[in-house]
Amino acid sequence: MAIKIIVTNYSALRNKGYTESGIKSIQKELAALIKADKDRGITTTVVDVSNNDDVAHHNAPVVTSEKDEKQSKDTIDKVFHSAKPDYLMILGSSDVIPHQTLNNPHTNHHESSDVDLTVPSDLPYASETSYGDGGKEAKNYNNPSRVVGRLPDLTDGHDLAHLVRLIQLAAKSVPSPRKEYDNYFGLSAEVWKEGSARDLTYLFGNSTALHLVPPETSPWKPPTPLGALIHFVSCHGTFSNPEWFGESKDGGGNEIPPLAMASDDIKQNITYGTIAAPQCCYGAELFSTKTSPGIPLCSTYLDNGATAFFGSTNVAFAQQGSCKYADLITRTFIEEALKGQSIGYAALKAQQDYVKQNSSLNPFSLKTLAQFILLGDPSLKPVELPPQVAETDTQSATADRRRQALIAARTLERGVSVPVAITEARISPEFETVLREVGQQHDFPSDASLSSYDEVWQGDSATVEGTGQPPRQHVLYAVRDPSAPVRTDIALIIREQQGAILSVEKLHAV
Repeated sequence: MAIKIIVTNYSALRNKGYTESGIKSIQKELAALIKADKDRGITTTVVDVSNNDDVAHHNAPVVTSEKDEKQSKDTIDKVFHSAKPDYLMILGSSDVIPHQTLNNPHTNHHESSDVDLTVPSDLPYASETSYGDGGKEAKNYNNPSRVVGRLPDLTDGHDLAHLVRLIQLAAKSVPSPRKEYDNYFGLSAEVWKEGSARDLTYLFGNSTALHLVPPETSPWKPPTPLGALIHFVSCHGTFSNPEWFGESKDGGGNEIPPLAMASDDIKQNITYGTIAAPQCCYGAELFSTKTSPGIPLCSTYLDNGATAFFGSTNVAFAQQGSCKYADLITRTFIEEALKGQSIGYAALKAQQDYVKQNSSLNPFSLKTLAQFILLGDPSLKPVELPPQVAETDTQSATADRRRQALIAARTLERGVSVPVAITEARISPEFETVLREVGQQHDFPSDASLSSYDEVWQGDSATVEGTGQPPRQHVLYAVRDPSAPVRTDIALIIREQQGAILSVEKLHAV
């Protein structure tokens, strides 16, 4: 049988207001999930990282503070190495088992108008790299090999009914025929129509169910298109806000953008088993319920029956005319889930394939890898496997997937380059002038911030030394309209080697 470990922190749950009777209710529902998993061929164990007996069984240290990211990473690593699970499920929000706060690869060594100094991430939990070796640098965790997902409660809240419902929904999950997932709900800001249509055509062979905002807007009136089992969204998200917004192709200036999605649209309108993969900024931000007028849209999705939500914890980016950043990782996630994989494996495959296709990682592709997280029980398979595959989907096949994931991760460690910041002093004034001229050609302001990076290959050092100066990446960064109600960040990535411009990419915040 496959193995699933559920890690949680009961002390943290108590600290945020869950009563003892509430904890017992959670444990009762987890017991029901364990039974349901057994019927699905999975042996599931709950590990309370704040309980000495639970962690001692895995020769792991107890977590004494739910805010200590190193403790949580170290303990979960020990548990993983001991149990060797096929699935690792984190139960609780970031105030129960913390996100790993990684430095933003773009802002880590340079001043800029980028508001994200850090990236809340679950990527390190999927990596064999220890906290001691990886620290807070995203580039050290570009080798995910574990199937990880988080079933979150509400941050700074203790809504027992909400958490119990999420566990119950996971327990009753059953795969549906593939054809039921042919119906999709595409939602896009009008300004990004072409890219959204391209991605939907790639996934489904058409873009006929793509809805643009504007002209359409929330509220979505019955009969709504939200009953489709796939939700692929490319709209604006904003910090600690349970709403998504559109944008006209002519821009909106300082006007309030048209509302694309709100909590009331999701409630009782989505179908059980929905798979949602929004590219939106802050799509999977688990913000505090104490400081917001509502709960995150990702939590509303899960509370109303969505099986999987794959989204970003902060400002995400895409490239007009190309599928390489937020659009690529979300599209690959849906593609893999539609094959009948578990949603956790679909997320892992999306991460690994993303690194393969961006083998020369830049600060924004590295940020994309770190910021997209899976919310949901990673062992769930919402889509039925094809019959010929299901017949051979045995324990040996599961073990083979584990081996393949580890092999792929080790290959990624040696086969990609990562951006390493270089000082402004190493960029001559003459070449900075060249870079800013390129920026002007792409409508970047003259005062855009500039940062530069060496592409450092992680392979054999002797080979690296023999290849001469590695390519460099230069990033111009600006905010089109600082007073706009949504993020209008833009970035220009200029790749250069020995003074020759190799490529130019223009990115925009989603």
